[in-house]
Amino acid sequence: MKQILAYLKKYWKTYFHLGFYLCTAIFLAVSIYLNYKYNFENGYLDSLYRRWIKLPIIGASTMFPFLAICGFLYIFNINRAWVKSREFWLLFILGTLVMGFQRSFFLHYYIVDILEPIDRLFVRKILWYIRPFFTTLIPLLIFYRYYELKRDPDKSWYGLKVRDTDFTPYLFLIGIIFIGIGFASFIGDLTRYYPRFDKSGGELFAMSHNLPEWLTVTIFELLYGLNFLNVEFLFRGFLVIAFTRVLGGHAVMAMVGSYVFLHFGKPMTECISSAFGGYIIGVLAFYSKRIWGGVALHVALAWSMEFFAWLQKIYAA
Repeated sequence: MKQILAYLKKYWKTYFHLGFYLCTAIFLAVSIYLNYKYNFENGYLDSLYRRWIKLPIIGASTMFPFLAICGFLYIFNINRAWVKSREFWLLFILGTLVMGFQRSFFLHYYIVDILEPIDRLFVRKILWYIRPFFTTLIPLLIFYRYYELKRDPDKSWYGLKVRDTDFTPYLFLIGIIFIGIGFASFIGDLTRYYPRFDKSGGELFAMSHNLPEWLTVTIFELLYGLNFLNVEFLFRGFLVIAFTRVLGGHAVMAMVGSYVFLHFGKPMTECISSAFGGYIIGVLAFYSKRIWGGVALHVALAWSMEFFAWLQKIYAA
């Protein structure tokens, strides 16, 4: 915990700028308000279901706040070098394409369509969690191998390097998350969204194929947890660590903008809290050049919500 606080204190001392932070906060607040008022994500973007036009639109809409926050860096004369940096625009275009490809990919649905109706929901959920490995992780690792590796003195593989990773500082935060979600489960409407397995069709899939339900639960929860590796790799690994050479530590704030927009389809409270969570985990990734702490925290949060929602379900019964 001391290491985490030291990172945050060092980052705040080095990179805090009142005008920049205020403009970023106002921009995100207005964007959140407009999204939920006019239902942009769930209304407009979701209406582009199974259409390739969704790729450039959702890619651009998710990376737009990244560019806007970089614009604030320019306005306040904090960093103007990025405007003429070929590396910045290469990474930005790649990020936009990967973001759009990941969030709009739908070819796996053609596999789902040929299945029996009772199997479709569960298989669709499973393929949804497998999809980012092929649309995000593998393409960015290929790019790293042939472009980034020779430029990265840390050889971090966008934060995937495990050696010398210290998980100790995160154990305290994981404990706080577990306890906090436990208490929140008694006062919040956790069971409205969790456990996600209940909405996956896993129970019916197990029954139709004469499988033990624990097997479909295990498959679903493992893939659900592993999916956060792709989230951390894209947002903390690529948008922070890759952009550090151009934006320095300010890549964290630019990433926070895209991370907030990623949550536009979630409940508003989750969207707002993502700004603070993304900021903290982004700072940790920036200094440690690792994403594993963020992966551990994300998985702990997700599985805690699954676990306590399941307990509440049993308790209510």
